[in-house]
Amino acid sequence: MKKVKLDCYTFDRNLLELQPIVNKVHNPSWWSKLKKYYEHFDVRSGIKTPVPTVKLCPGVADYIRNPIHLKLWTDIIFRVKPDGRVSFVAPDTGNRNHMDTHAKEQTGKDLYPGRATIKLANPWVVKASDRTRFMVTENHYSEDLRQHGIMTSPGIINFYDQHSLNIFLVFPLKDEEYQVELKYGTVLATLHAMTDKEVVVNNHFTTVDEYNATQNKFPSTFFGRYYAKRKVTK
Repeated sequence: MKKVKLDCYTFDRNLLELQPIVNKVHNPSWWSKLKKYYEHFDVRSGIKTPVPTVKLCPGVADYIRNPIHLKLWTDIIFRVKPDGRVSFVAPDTGNRNHMDTHAKEQTGKDLYPGRATIKLANPWVVKASDRTRFMVTENHYSEDLRQHGIMTSPGIINFYDQHSLNIFLVFPLKDEEYQVELKYGTVLATLHAMTDKEVVVNNHFTTVDEYNATQNKFPSTFFGRYYAKRKVTK
């Protein structure tokens, strides 16, 4: 069976050395502490029997074991205002634009009522050897974002036709403005390959210019750039 090859590129040499994108297990802390079973005492028989925990559930175990984890590349503090405006500060804010926002009209008023959506500009771009699709989901079984009420918008993408790894975070709005600090290395999202093929990940350094060019290799249209590109690259 042919393999799916993902070539990941970043302009940040520190990330390349200290936090490369890897395809390996990343267990949440509670999972490591959880036992595979517990004992239940049956009153009628007087016998103790083993009862499996969620750790022995194949669906949960595979969900945790299989994906590629997309980690936060910097410490970052967000300030969320009641009107939905979000600002941030990071250690290298002056050298990199970490965040972008979308007009509320782009999601409408019914998708995320009472919430604010921001886009984190991931310093990685990815090129794939074929059009294998990947499902992007929240890191559901981690408490890192859930404790703040933050959601990650899901989606399905392929890295043959588009190469960005941007992450959309959805923050709850409160009556008063508040701050949330996320730490370097926090898992923001997971990539699940929608194939039985083996996924091989390689990491590379690239220049800022090449990084930007890779993200923007689309026809010059107002919208539908992805589908316009698909038409000319079949």
